[in-house]
Amino acid sequence: MGQEDKQRVLQENKQTSAAWVLERLGVFALVRTAFSSERSLLSWMRTSVSLYTFGFTLTKFIDYLEKQQVDIQYSSGLRRLGLALIFVGILVIVLAVVEYARRLRKMKQLGLPAFSPFPLAVCIAVALLLVGIAALMAIVFNWP
Repeated sequence: MGQEDKQRVLQENKQTSAAWVLERLGVFALVRTAFSSERSLLSWMRTSVSLYTFGFTLTKFIDYLEKQQVDIQYSSGLRRLGLALIFVGILVIVLAVVEYARRLRKMKQLGLPAFSPFPLAVCIAVALLLVGIAALMAIVFNWP
């Protein structure tokens, strides 16, 4: 095999583009990948809800203990930890939705069939994001 043949083989190997993969594997591979991305989004949503639920519970429990025993003031570190957990939970859900949208956009460029313009998982993620923001505001503004 001469030098020219090696160059040609190298060039052919470099042409393993998305169109070649799509032709080889079919559109079902993209659909499976889209469903996998949606499952990942749902997992991140579960993690996010766990984070800000624990943060909200922690801060409200400290408030409850302080109301039960008027003369005892608990450390503000636990309240800050609760706020940080809520904030991290909100950040996680935002980053998960952004990553899901980026992956879906890339797969649509590769030929993924059209899905709903507003996937159910994204709508639920936005609703959970609003719940997390409401929890953060309830703690910050000391709502009952």
